[in-house]
This record gives sequence, C-alpha cells and structure tokens, in this order.
Amino acid sequence: MKKYYVLETLTEAEIDTELDHNIRQHLALCFTDSPDKFQSVRVWHNTKPRFTIIHRDRSGRVLGHAALVIRSITFGWNSRNNVASLQGVSVDPDCRGTGMAQQLVARALEAAVFCGYPYAILFCKEDRVPFYQHIGWKLTDDSVVMRNLDDNPIKMRSNCPMYKVLGNVPFPEGPVDVHTPLELPPE
Repeated sequence: MKKYYVLETLTEAEIDTELDHNIRQHLALCFTDSPDKFQSVRVWHNTKPRFTIIHRDRSGRVLGHAALVIRSITFGWNSRNNVASLQGVSVDPDCRGTGMAQQLVARALEAAVFCGYPYAILFCKEDRVPFYQHIGWKLTDDSVVMRNLDDNPIKMRSNCPMYKVLGNVPFPEGPVDVHTPLELPPE
C-alpha cells in the first residue's frame, strides 16, 4: 500500500495552536541535541517564518518540516540585502531516505524565488553538508557571522554556513554577516 503524504506551504496565520504543537513535537523528535528548545517555540534566534513547509500523513502527524525565514546579509562595502534563510529542515526518522527532505527544501526555495530573494542561506551540521551539496548548495568560502536582534554575534552550534544562488547574481565574495532583516515583507 502506497503511503499518503500532504506537502503544505503555510504562513504563520495558517498555523493554529494544535499544528504549532505538532510541529514542535516533530522538531523535538528530530533535533535530539536540543531537547528543551521546542517547548514553546519552533524556530531559532527569535525568527518568525515567512513560510513553513510541512509534510503530514493522513492522520495529520507532521513527518517533515522546513521554515523559510528572512535574514539580511552584509558583505563588501556594507552592501545589505534581504535573503531567504532555511532552518529546521527535518524528517521523521521513519521517513528518512524517501526524498522528503529534498521536497521540503525545493518547496522552500520555490517560495523564496517567488518572493524575489537573490540568495538562500542555511547553517547545518557537518554531516549534512553532502546532502545539501548534492542538491546544489555550496559552502561559503569565507567567514559567516550570525547576529542577534542587538547585532551582537551569536554562537552557532552548527559550523557549516551554506548558500544557494536563486537568480543570476553570484553570491558575494568575502566575509558575510547575517542580521535580522532590514524590514519584514508583508504577510
């Protein structure tokens, strides 16, 4: 019997309390190194997803997740652009190896392209780098620093910043600082 999954792209307004709880349960299951992280939130660094992409089974159980948040990057002579930042990409352990992660990432990138972002960025653990490289992501050549709302550096658990060009403009060379966005687009 073929398994049935629903792939959904949702805005924050479309995520009710029950779905929020189900997503946080899924994230806690998949990110075992952060057991308390998802007690009350489902994102990192006080971000608010522009879109949340989920896979659910017939019963509504969340089997896969990716969040697309907006960040701003500074590079070169303080040129600053908003970019799509992928976070929380995760697949239920029973569904790994099915292509679900690729579908989640592809849907998130479709949303980013639709919104006109020139690049997508993410931070991942070293063992995930080959997966992302396989689907067209690249490791940055230079240092990348994540900054919080006060523009202070954030200590990142993952040490592999990656990017994907979404248009025709090459990713900037040199060090990159990742900030909160200049302004959030309307929902």
